[in-house]
Amino acid sequence: MDENDFVAQLCNSSALERMPPFTEKKSVSFSDVHIHEHFLILGDHPSCSRGPPSTMSWEYICLNPISIDDFENNQLRKRSKKEFRTTGHERMAMLLQNGHTLSQIMTSMTLVDLKKKERWQTMNECSRPKLLSSATRLISRMKGKAQKTIRAGAAA
Repeated sequence: MDENDFVAQLCNSSALERMPPFTEKKSVSFSDVHIHEHFLILGDHPSCSRGPPSTMSWEYICLNPISIDDFENNQLRKRSKKEFRTTGHERMAMLLQNGHTLSQIMTSMTLVDLKKKERWQTMNECSRPKLLSSATRLISRMKGKAQKTIRAGAAA
């Protein structure tokens, strides 16, 4: 059976007759908000500019469900992206409060520093040929334009 036969059979089937009409209204509703509170743990991401990196654990605590209306009525104002950022000192304090030792935190920071150095080395090694080929193309273009200018001046 080819594709056209399949489509024709589908169009003639009783399955289409059993489908609800397109005019039927559909709705979505929400009842409760379920909040999961995740634990803060040591991270390993090298994008952390200062202090120890932190991340959320897969483990969490389920708080009591709240009705959506209560949640919306009691919700604090929306925070900006900047307000979600934490300083190195704040992350250090939170990690210590969550049971991490100073030794663990320092080890994590050392590993992150090593990852950062590896990234810089990789970026420098990868970008050198691109920079050289870009500079070579630029010099070639400038030589070509200079030669055209000299020819135009000689012809005049």
